[in-house]
Amino acid sequence: MAKKIAVSEARVLEASWELLAQDGLEKFSMRKLADLIGIQAPSIYWYFKSKQLLFQAMANQVAREIMLNIHPRGDWKKQLHHYAVTMREQLRIYPCSAQLLMRTLPLESDYLQLLDQFLQPIEPLPLTDKEKLNYIVCVINYVLCHELDEYERQQVAIGIGVEDEKLLDGWALKSFDQIPQEKVSIIHRMYTNGLFGEVGTDEMFESGLDILLRGIEQKVIASS
Repeated sequence: MAKKIAVSEARVLEASWELLAQDGLEKFSMRKLADLIGIQAPSIYWYFKSKQLLFQAMANQVAREIMLNIHPRGDWKKQLHHYAVTMREQLRIYPCSAQLLMRTLPLESDYLQLLDQFLQPIEPLPLTDKEKLNYIVCVINYVLCHELDEYERQQVAIGIGVEDEKLLDGWALKSFDQIPQEKVSIIHRMYTNGLFGEVGTDEMFESGLDILLRGIEQKVIASS
């Protein structure tokens, strides 16, 4: 008699992260997940009625981990900076988690609490609720898009058969030979100076985050 495999919601979630690490979000399926666990696909629907609901639970799990690693201190700018950096760090732990958060809605308990926590530092500021929400969504989306961009660059490199991302620059430089120099002079200079290798780095992330926070600060000053 075959040994019965113990299945729980926690095990389904654990296996889901394993499958994401193997196949990515695009190739994720409930059938593959069931095969990984060693059960029949219908058994998974006992815990999650659809793949989207499973994704919602996974996004909520990421939100919970972000909150657990947030330690507010300093003024509102320092707090938001810390929140954004912490969020980025946690997204790098969970495979494809930036894509998951982009493909889900903040409907789960921890996800909603995370949004509220991001809003708390700017709650005392002289801004309307609409402005507060807009600014926090911009900060969160910046973190998500920064991680998405890095992931997509890796996927593009794999898709066109370039294992080393640095070789993509060489590919682009060959394309410059087909374009009149005066039409691409600025971008050509940046490519040859290796600046596109900075995409996805901590320095570039910090630079963009600083621009966002300074923009909010200017709005606060104007509203005071």
